[in-house]
Amino acid sequence: MQIIYNTAKPIDQLLKKQKVKKGEQYRPMYYVVEQPVDEGLLLYHTMTKALVLLSPEETETFRTHPADLEELIGLWFLVPQSHDDRQLCLQIRDVAKMMAKPVKGITHYTIMTTTDCNARCFYCFEMGQPRIPMSNDMAHRIADYIVSHSNGEKVSITWYGGDPLYNKYVITLISQLLRDAGVEYKSNMISNGYLFDDGIIAEARELWLMERVQITLDGTEQVYNRNKAFIYKNVNAYQRVIANIHKLQDAGIRVVIRLNIDMHNADNLLELTEELHHEFPKTDGIHVYVHQLFEEEKGRTAIHDDQKRKIVFLKMKDIRNRLADYGFTKKIKLRRKIKINRCMADNDGCITITPIGNIGKCDHYTNDQFVSHIDSEEWDEEMLQNFRETNDEIPACDTCFDYPNCFMLKRCQATKRCYPEVQEDNKDNIHHEMLVAYDNYTNKKKEEEEDEDEIEIGRASCRERV
Repeated sequence: MQIIYNTAKPIDQLLKKQKVKKGEQYRPMYYVVEQPVDEGLLLYHTMTKALVLLSPEETETFRTHPADLEELIGLWFLVPQSHDDRQLCLQIRDVAKMMAKPVKGITHYTIMTTTDCNARCFYCFEMGQPRIPMSNDMAHRIADYIVSHSNGEKVSITWYGGDPLYNKYVITLISQLLRDAGVEYKSNMISNGYLFDDGIIAEARELWLMERVQITLDGTEQVYNRNKAFIYKNVNAYQRVIANIHKLQDAGIRVVIRLNIDMHNADNLLELTEELHHEFPKTDGIHVYVHQLFEEEKGRTAIHDDQKRKIVFLKMKDIRNRLADYGFTKKIKLRRKIKINRCMADNDGCITITPIGNIGKCDHYTNDQFVSHIDSEEWDEEMLQNFRETNDEIPACDTCFDYPNCFMLKRCQATKRCYPEVQEDNKDNIHHEMLVAYDNYTNKKKEEEEDEDEIEIGRASCRERV
């Protein structure tokens, strides 16, 4: 047996090696994912983060007489038949939370410069909300809040809306105030991309210190222009946004293109993938991903029909394969850190700030469910706990391979239901990451591993998963 990745340090310290019990019947832990390769069988443990390679002979023993593989037992890949995997995982998670570095300040801010937007997407979850821009006075107060609450740490800002460029002046104002105060910061943006021009891009690079922009494309030109329904007359919004993506790429600002897929545009997105391949032959700084709307957007375009969902999922896999072939997706490293939360909603170091200074925990709740205000030092502890609360577990949780990484928050639209297609998608991703890790191993390429922060803390909103 070859060990490609050892057990993650915190877990290794907690579990030690499992002792072999003579006469005991053993089985693979539910958190073990298998991936055949020419040289044998890869095994990845989603709880311990260990990755090993079994020879063909060891693979046969693994199938027929697992109790004979004492090294696998020691590493917790094999456990007694009666072992309670889920209980052990919960214990590891609880201890990992206690071991995590305490939050010293608020360092991740999602700032809504406005709730107004120049597009009228039919699926927008903010539909019907008041269109409110942030005032210059509020921008000053938010900058002061960041200075006083970041505890001297580097700050990450996501500019959000509406469309944040619809009120770009407060972005410039907040950025300048932070720079004048000596705050180290970086920023990202979620935008439809229409309002970028040469001047804005230069400012984004030099003052906003913007590293990434996420832009959604709903389809090819005709479909996109119909779905986005921009307020301008006699313009080709699709062509303008594509041109702006080129400009951002040339400026060295990374562009993440999100393709929202459901029944009405699944086939068209495959066509769009081909167009993007010809439009961006050089993929440096361009990442494209397809995202299923099975349960998001407060039910507006969610797919609840099992058969339709399966059809869309298969088409989504086809699109992903094309994107990978064309170089639009990056090779993702196998998870090597213990996950202790889902995202910004259950992370004390992250907040969302609305144009009028209300503080929330999730960018899906921008009209209510606030936990504080920038003019107050008091927090609604009950509301904070509500955002941390998880769904009741279902029987399938007991044997799910992805349980160590799963946090089904009650308030999260994306995790209301556990769809089999999502489970399959997660396993496909792990298989891919296992193969990438194995390729690096066989090519004697040692991947860089951080000595610290072995515990992973989720920060990104569910709209920023890439």
